[in-house]
Amino acid sequence: MTLVTFYCFFGTIQCTIVSLIAERNPNAWKIRPDIELISVVYAAVFGNVVTYGVVAWCIRRKGPVFVAMFKPVGISIAAFMGAIFLGDTLHIGSVIGAIVIVVGFYGVIWAQSKEEESKSEVCKNDRPQVSSQKTPLLDSYINV
Repeated sequence: MTLVTFYCFFGTIQCTIVSLIAERNPNAWKIRPDIELISVVYAAVFGNVVTYGVVAWCIRRKGPVFVAMFKPVGISIAAFMGAIFLGDTLHIGSVIGAIVIVVGFYGVIWAQSKEEESKSEVCKNDRPQVSSQKTPLLDSYINV
C-alpha cells in the first residue's frame, strides 16, 4: 500500500505540473459544488482507493500473474461496453484482439490451476523440503 501511495502521489504531482502548463485560465480551476465536484470525488474514490485496494487484495489471494492478466481483459470489456452503452464503433480488429486476449487469459488461468494441482500432489507425497542458508527464499521449494 505504501508503493501505491507513492505511485498516486507522484502521479498527482506530474498531472498538476502538466495541467498548470496546459490550462492557463484560472477560472477553469474553480470546482463548483455540482457534477464537477461529484466527478472528482468519484474518480478519487473509485479510480484509486477502491481499485488499488481490490488489486492488493487479489495479489495477496491469487498472486501477481492473476491480477496482471485482468488489465488486457479490462481493456476488451471497456471496448465492448463502449460499443453497447455509448454507441462507439467496434472494429473487426478490436473484436479479434479481444478474442486473442480472452483466449490468452483463460490459457494462463488454466496453466495456473494445473500448476497448483501438481504442487498439491507433490505435497501429498510427503517429500522433504530443501532448506539452505544460502537460499532462504527457496525454503518452500520442494525437490521433485
